Order: sequence, then structure tokens, then C-alpha cells
Amino acid sequence: MEHIHILTDAAPVPHGAYDQAIRVGNMVITSSYMGLHPSHAGIITGGFEAEFRQAMHNIAAVLAAAGCTLRDVVRVNVSLTDLQKYTEMDRLYREYFHPPYPTRRTIGVKELLGGAQVEIDVWAIVQEDRGHSQ
Repeated sequence: MEHIHILTDAAPVPHGAYDQAIRVGNMVITSSYMGLHPSHAGIITGGFEAEFRQAMHNIAAVLAAAGCTLRDVVRVNVSLTDLQKYTEMDRLYREYFHPPYPTRRTIGVKELLGGAQVEIDVWAIVQEDRGHSQ
């Protein structure tokens, strides 16, 4: 099955050995995103909420480039450097995802690149009736 590499300048463009996302058939699997500005100006200021929102903006941009939206997400993985932020993360998460919610894994990690507080990746299914192909 063909692997389609997803790339958009609306989200941080990788400088390492990875893609923003890969589409295989109708499945899209993103890399993980932090609150990094697409220009690579570093982690945005404004605290946890601002970082979470920027990470979600980055993910939404990559999904759009792959032909889907946050409504198509079936799996979310969240890494937090402070598990005390779980309740705040869950509150923000509910602004982006609605029932039936995607499955989710939330873990605590010692640290994230650049001093980020949150990192998120998703799996999504491109809906066939959209007729979008890369």
C-alpha cells in the first residue's frame, strides 16, 4: 500500500528524519506536535493553554493537508510534563473533540523538547465521500 507523505507550511516543517504525517489508504497518522509556532520561532508564550491550542492548530493544519479534520480523529495521544495539568488538558480537549470521543492515551513524561509542557499526536480516518486524494 502506498505511503503518502503529508507536508504543509501551515504547521512546523520537520527538520529531522520524520514527516508531518503519513497517509496510508484512508488512515492518517500524524507526528506529535507541541505549541511550536509554524515559523519555528520556538514554543509560544502564554502558558499551558496557549501551548495546547497551538499544538491543536498544528494538528488541524496537517489533517487538512491530508484531507480530513479533527472530526475524523479516532485516536489521540497526549504527553504532559505535569500530570497536575490533566484536568486543564481535558477541559481544553473537549473544545476540540466531541462525542463520540476518539480513544485517548495520556501519559506523564519527564521533559519535552524545547521545554514544552504538552505534546499531541493523532490518528484519523479520511472519509471516502470527500473524494480528496493526495
